[in-house]
Amino acid sequence: MYLAKDQLEDCRRLVQCEYMLNIPPPPLPQDAQSGLEPSIYIHDTESRWNEVLLMAKKTTGFSIDWQKITEEEEKESVKKSKFTERAKAKIQHMSLTHALYQHLHSAIGQGRGLVDLDENQLDLGLAFPGKDMVQQMMSFVYRSKSKGYNPAQFPQIERSVLEAYNGTLRRFGLVDFDDLLDMANQLLDNAEVLQEIRNEFPYLLVDEFQDFNRLQTQLVLKLQVGVGRVTAVGDLKQSIFEFRGATCEENYHIFLEQFIDAQVEGRALGAMETLTTNYRSHKSIVDLSNIVALDTVDEKDTQLRRLLTPSTALDTAPVVPVTVWNTRDIRDEAATISSRIKAILDKGDCLASDIAVISRCLNFGSYKPTGAIETELLRKGIPFVVRGGHSALKSKRMQLFMALVRIIANPDDDIAAEYCLDELVQNIGPVNSKKIRGLGKDKVRQLSLFEQMTHASTNTSLLTKSARTGLQAFLGDVEKWQQLMGDKTLEWIIKDIFAQYILKVEEGDEDKDKDVGTSAKKGDIEDPLLDMVLAILDSLYQTPELLSATASAEAGNDSPCTMELLQAYSSHLCLLSTAAEDKGKLKTAKDQKPAKYEGAVVITTVHQAKGLEWQHVFLNHFIENMFPMGYRGVSKADKLRAMTDPVVGIQIARASALHYREESRLGYVAITRAKVGLYISVLDTYPVFWMGKIFDGPCRASRFLPDIMCTTTSSKKRRIGY
Repeated sequence: MYLAKDQLEDCRRLVQCEYMLNIPPPPLPQDAQSGLEPSIYIHDTESRWNEVLLMAKKTTGFSIDWQKITEEEEKESVKKSKFTERAKAKIQHMSLTHALYQHLHSAIGQGRGLVDLDENQLDLGLAFPGKDMVQQMMSFVYRSKSKGYNPAQFPQIERSVLEAYNGTLRRFGLVDFDDLLDMANQLLDNAEVLQEIRNEFPYLLVDEFQDFNRLQTQLVLKLQVGVGRVTAVGDLKQSIFEFRGATCEENYHIFLEQFIDAQVEGRALGAMETLTTNYRSHKSIVDLSNIVALDTVDEKDTQLRRLLTPSTALDTAPVVPVTVWNTRDIRDEAATISSRIKAILDKGDCLASDIAVISRCLNFGSYKPTGAIETELLRKGIPFVVRGGHSALKSKRMQLFMALVRIIANPDDDIAAEYCLDELVQNIGPVNSKKIRGLGKDKVRQLSLFEQMTHASTNTSLLTKSARTGLQAFLGDVEKWQQLMGDKTLEWIIKDIFAQYILKVEEGDEDKDKDVGTSAKKGDIEDPLLDMVLAILDSLYQTPELLSATASAEAGNDSPCTMELLQAYSSHLCLLSTAAEDKGKLKTAKDQKPAKYEGAVVITTVHQAKGLEWQHVFLNHFIENMFPMGYRGVSKADKLRAMTDPVVGIQIARASALHYREESRLGYVAITRAKVGLYISVLDTYPVFWMGKIFDGPCRASRFLPDIMCTTTSSKKRRIGY
């Protein structure tokens, strides 16, 4: 997508170059002649750039052996099988065309008063708003292709992006998954091919039908309409991939009309069998899932409502209550959930890997809904893995903190020193960083990077005054913390590291609004990452086998820090950071004793949890605007399409209802992952203060909870099942 985006700029420069050289443009495509805005993307850029180059030689004397470069690229492209290598060749080619454009604009364009396209690039943010524009573009492309939309249906920007993406794939001889489906559909338009496929595969079994997109459903129809030898297995209540293009309601309508309700010679063509027994969950969990399932289909849709047959549990399963907590805030919620997990594990009825914390998402902006839970699990020494996203242990700020601790404990750690040099030292850019690294060359003894930084901090001929000042300040802080060993506690040193460096670091572009849960604000708790690293310290004190004999004897919250203790803490941080995303297998040091709890608690999303099951499931942040997610409105592209396509207008009018039906299905899937115990946590206040300003009204329990299970008193629990 990045390459496709660059090619759009390349196409704009090409058109302006042709204008500057008075090269007549090619005829407009038929859709542009009909009044629609033409696409910015140009399929035959190479031939047109060649023509521009020839004319530029005659007009301005610009010269480059373009033909030789092009021939070499063609020869190399045969050898290069990897997309990345061929993409680099294409980028090199675009850099040459860019140089040609700059030359022509300087020689001709400025005199004509033409806009410099380098300073006025295409504003894709108008069509794809948001902090991650490329991700928005990819989402638009995937959804459009999976639903079989023609690029000409869209306004100019959206159409150009879609055509540039497809054109980039074709340029490199590639297809994506939706292309495969579309090509298969086109093949089946040939009557001979269709008959041959039908003869070879007379019967068709479709699994997970609820997750099919429009292209996949078209394949089923082409193969079996009029034949009827098809069996589809699916659960409408578990269709949760609409964001990937799944069109479950449309698919079920078509299937029922074409195969189940269709009449042939006065009799029904097909039949429907409903499986109602839930072999996984206890009765109380099944009862709650049946309530949530009522909202997964439009109440006026009589054709699909007949699919909502209530599930039943096995008669032999004992009644186990569904527990609902109301908690004051995220700390109270995390403490409650972690305490119950510890109680379950201490009882010995199951492994840690039999327990899951399922969240609607793992990142809400830069706020991490499970971050506080991770902290409490660390504090209690309960291992966990994060799937479907990144643990807070993997955040940029945590990695920087770990690098600082490592360099204090071992100044010869070049990897940690390099990270600190690039990210934490003030007034040191890439150029100065390269100069500092160069000091270690041509020496009898190779200097560590920290030693190179020390020498560079006083080298007036190497660095500017501001760069030396920033480097000296950083080195002084590291020396200060080393000298405080034996005087200050490790907790004091950790807090000072945060105050001096970590609290000033932003996670990334998406986290520039500091009040999105990454730093302390009025009305919020203190920095959650600081809370986490202190919890890790607590867990280290509670696990003597992780400490050396000397460090263990001196360890304690009030004991002065020693180098042995700091090194043990550094190792513990690295071990936990690695284990948190280790596909369920907890790594341990070679000499470490077996963990107290076998396996690891799984922290995951609903989408990642689909198809899986656990003995005990915890659902956190079960409140409006978090679970279900609030409806964010219709995209600009769909609004513009609705002006010319009445079908899209109808879809937009139904968009909000469709969104919450999808959220209901997510709720159903989350609830039915539990076999024995289901624990639901409702917050009394929003996790961070800005949510109260953005969302309409106070923090409320999720609409998926029956009224009888809701309470506003934080100390109470409501249960269903007795």
